[in-house]
Parts: sequence; C-alpha cells; structure tokens
Amino acid sequence: MTARRMACVLCALALCVVGCAHYSTSGGLVGGIRTLGVPVAESRVAEFDIAEALSEQTVEAYARDGRLRVVDEESADALLELVVLNIEDRPFTYTASEQTEQYRFLLSVRGRLVRSLDEEVLIDFAPIEGWATYDAALSDAEGRDLAVEKALEMVVEELVDRSTSSW
Repeated sequence: MTARRMACVLCALALCVVGCAHYSTSGGLVGGIRTLGVPVAESRVAEFDIAEALSEQTVEAYARDGRLRVVDEESADALLELVVLNIEDRPFTYTASEQTEQYRFLLSVRGRLVRSLDEEVLIDFAPIEGWATYDAALSDAEGRDLAVEKALEMVVEELVDRSTSSW
C-alpha cells in the first residue's frame, strides 16, 4: 500500500472515530440534559401511595433506558416534576343482569422537565393517561392493585418516550 493511500485510509478512520465520538457524547436531550432527578410526585388524589409508586417506577424506567443518568435532585441537570391529577374506577363491562363485571382504572398524570440551572421548563407534558381493567369479583390485591400497576407502567413508558424522543 502506498504512503498516500495509507494516509487516506488513516484520515477516513480518524474522521469516523471523531464523528462517532461526538455523536455518543453530545447531549441529545433538550437543553443538553444528561442527568435527571425525580422528586416524589405531587398527588391531587387521596391515594398518596400511587404518587410514590409513580416516582419509583419512573426512576427505574429511566435507569433501564440508560439515556439519562438518574441522580439526586441537588446534582441533577434537570428535574422531572410529576403530578397525579386524577384516578377513577368506573364500571367497564356488565353481566346480563346489569351487575358490574369489570372496572376500568384510569390514571391521569402531568409532568414537566425543568432545567435545574435556570428553572427553564424544557418540556411541559400534556396530561398522560394510563389505564387497565380488572374483574369486579376479585380482591384488590388480585384485581385493582394489578390494574393500578399496569396503568402506572403505561404512564411511565409514555413519559420516557416523550422525553427522549428528540434523541
């Protein structure tokens, strides 16, 4: 291989490495955010444990996703502020004798991604809803609690998707 050809190959290789290094280390989220703090969600409903579960599941989901590192609130580039707006248990299906057979649990959450440095709102999420159905004849542990868990999963997945979709 000639010296000129070797120089061209090395130059092309260097350009690839530099280009990929920039891509993988640049901040891709709005505002260059790399770390995220998730305070305990505010609750506008009587079931405060749902807000706590929302916060815990959100932290776990971002950690699994890996695009943002979840850290304590004081050292985070941004905070994900969450509010549980509403929960509802409504009849969903009925038997022939008009007894409720299934309920639909509905959860509504609002969120804001706020940069810590200057408190600028980077993303203001429209309300996100999650839902699941459960059998009216089951105990809460077998029915409603699992529906709450599924609704939370649906909301958290949407939060992660919406906040990292610009990557």
